[in-house]
Amino acid sequence: MHDVCHDNGMDGGFILQGSAWVFGDQLDADWQICSLDRLAELKDRGIPLTAETLGKYCLEGVDREFPQQVSQGDILVAGENVGYSNACLDGDPEDPHLIGAASMALKGVGIAAVLCQSANATFLRNSLHHGLPVVECREIKGKVRKADILRIDLARGLIVNSSTGGQCLFTPYPPFLLEMVRAGGVYAQLDRRGQNGNH
Repeated sequence: MHDVCHDNGMDGGFILQGSAWVFGDQLDADWQICSLDRLAELKDRGIPLTAETLGKYCLEGVDREFPQQVSQGDILVAGENVGYSNACLDGDPEDPHLIGAASMALKGVGIAAVLCQSANATFLRNSLHHGLPVVECREIKGKVRKADILRIDLARGLIVNSSTGGQCLFTPYPPFLLEMVRAGGVYAQLDRRGQNGNH
């Protein structure tokens, strides 16, 4: 079961539910989530770097079957420093962090949220900009198995493992971030405001 529930109550609730995919620490944005080599190949072939295209190759170097087996709405669970980079591309016009390639790949393959002990700041920002919630919860390690059904309440700061009954708390998303995620990211949010004549 993979759901996104928009609660219309006063708290502006936003609940995600999906199956877990579990990975370890130090999940690299540039060589594991979205390979720089794959990005270069796609560019050389003149293929636009859309979320849907990047999703076809997401985490292929870690789990070759991952892009084919993910269901829309699944949740990625990992350990420390998710989305870090050791590529040293700051200032490079081809820097994939400028477009948030790793975040795009995860969203494009169908991942609805990233749940981790900690996340790289740039990856966290890029993910939110693309409408992909990243939830940091120190207690999550060892409490989720592959295919467990997770329910994440972004407004209340609560994770429920429906498969085991376990729960974890995290800092709730403030209203402005809930609004951003609900809109599909800051880019979609700005496009919508522009179309409505709001600046």
